[in-house]
Amino acid sequence: MNRFISRVMIAFVALFGVSAAAAIVYAIYWQKPEQRCELHGSWWDPSDRVCAQPIYLPNITHRPIGSPKLKPGDVQPIMMAPPGGSPHA
Repeated sequence: MNRFISRVMIAFVALFGVSAAAAIVYAIYWQKPEQRCELHGSWWDPSDRVCAQPIYLPNITHRPIGSPKLKPGDVQPIMMAPPGGSPHA
């Protein structure tokens, strides 16, 4: 009976050790990258597990910061020349 109890105790200690190791691995390899990414001000994509750098929109559009949004009536249509002719014919 004592040998059975000691084997069960060893099994539970081993199970506890494996569970603790799994929790540590989960924290290091699954949670820490997300926390490091957000700490640096980047965006974390949980579906692909990618840390992405946000892009500031005025850097792409070359519009000044704080410029008003354009309405459809504010934009003049571009007149293109018909094939083989002048647009002012």
